[in-house]
Amino acid sequence: MDAVALPPFAQGLAWTAALATLAWSARRLPWYKVRGDEEALRVLLLATAALAAMRWFNTDALQGVNLHFLGATAATLMFGPRFALWAMAAVSAVALGMGSAWQGWAADFLVCGALPVLTTEAVGRFIESRLPQNPLIYVWVRGFLGGALAIAASDLSKAAVSVWLDDPAAAAYLAATPPMMFGEGFFCGGAMALIVVYRPQWCASFDDARYLRPR
Repeated sequence: MDAVALPPFAQGLAWTAALATLAWSARRLPWYKVRGDEEALRVLLLATAALAAMRWFNTDALQGVNLHFLGATAATLMFGPRFALWAMAAVSAVALGMGSAWQGWAADFLVCGALPVLTTEAVGRFIESRLPQNPLIYVWVRGFLGGALAIAASDLSKAAVSVWLDDPAAAAYLAATPPMMFGEGFFCGGAMALIVVYRPQWCASFDDARYLRPR
């Protein structure tokens, strides 16, 4: 059974919001971080390709339920929110080409890209103001917990839209949220731990002076 489609007016609103989000992020896109730096540009492109490849692993065939890991938290921590938004927009475009985008490109980008990036940023701002700044907090809170909350926001949004559309897939999204949170958190936390240890220069949000300063 296919998922119940969004009505045309909702699709229009999704396109408007998606394009406005990308236009906002483009205004201060920090190109200086990759301009003249072949390694940084290569990492950005390869990471985007890897996140797009993750979209092959989804549950589209399961009664119209669209579940998959996101990687938006890792993208946000590595490249910053503005580059992450464009990377996730590209991932949604690839998913559309594969026939696995949720409710089309615009809605997929908003729910599977923009919302998780925003959630990750909110977690980051919270820990910077409330919690000690050290590598363990960075990996476990910004990476693991941030990733878990990001995919929870995405899947619960799909559930809410499904309820609005009277789509029976809502129950599946609610049931899948806890295990998906653990899987996404483990992926993002593990990825960031490896990057911070072996390639900290790939991580825009990790500052040695901040997280490794002497007590």
